[in-house]
Amino acid sequence: MRDYSFLRPLILLALVAGTACTDGGKKTPGDADSTAANTLATFPCAHFEDLQAFLPEKLEGLERSQEAGSTGRYGDVSVSEAERSFTHGEDREVKVRIVDTSLGKKLGQAIRAAAEEGRSRATNDPTAPIFWKDKEAVGFVRYDASTGQAEASLLVGNRYVVAVSSRGFPGTVEVRRVARDIDLEGLAQLHQAPGGTDRQ
Repeated sequence: MRDYSFLRPLILLALVAGTACTDGGKKTPGDADSTAANTLATFPCAHFEDLQAFLPEKLEGLERSQEAGSTGRYGDVSVSEAERSFTHGEDREVKVRIVDTSLGKKLGQAIRAAAEEGRSRATNDPTAPIFWKDKEAVGFVRYDASTGQAEASLLVGNRYVVAVSSRGFPGTVEVRRVARDIDLEGLAQLHQAPGGTDRQ
C-alpha cells in the first residue's frame, strides 16, 4: 500500500495560505456585480464563509469547541478553508475541515488514486475506501489503532476536499457517519464555474 501522507503537507500549505489573507478574509463591501466579477477573475476559490455553511452545527454527545476559517493567497496558491471541532472532555474529539484550493486538481488526483488502490478491501475493513456516487464523493480512510485516531479524506464534486478526523472512537465508523451526514451534494454544487464547468 502506498503512503499517501504527502496529502497532509498539501492541505497544510492550503491552511498556511489561508492565514496569509488580508482583512481576515472578509468579503469586500461594494457593488455586488463588480465584486462577484472580480472574485471570479482573480480568486477561484469559494469564500470560507460559504464553506462554513456546510460544516455540522452539532454532533450528538459532543460539544462544539473551536471554529476557524480563512480565505487568501500564498504565492501562486489560492485557498479557502473552514474548520469546526467538537469534543467530549479530553477523551473524544471530532474535527471537520473543508478546503477549496487552486491545488485542488493535484489533491483530487491523489485522493482518487488512494481510493482506487483500496477498492478491493472488504466493506467491513475500517480502511475501506469511500465511493458515494449519490453524494458525488470519493475518498480514502485511515485508522491508527494504537492512538485511536481515524481520518476520512474525501474529494467532493471533483473540487472540494472534506477531511473528517476523530480521536477516541473505535474504528472509522464515526468519521464515516459524520462525513455522510454533511450535505455533500449541496457542497458539490457550490460556486460552479461559469458555463457549468469545474475550476481546474
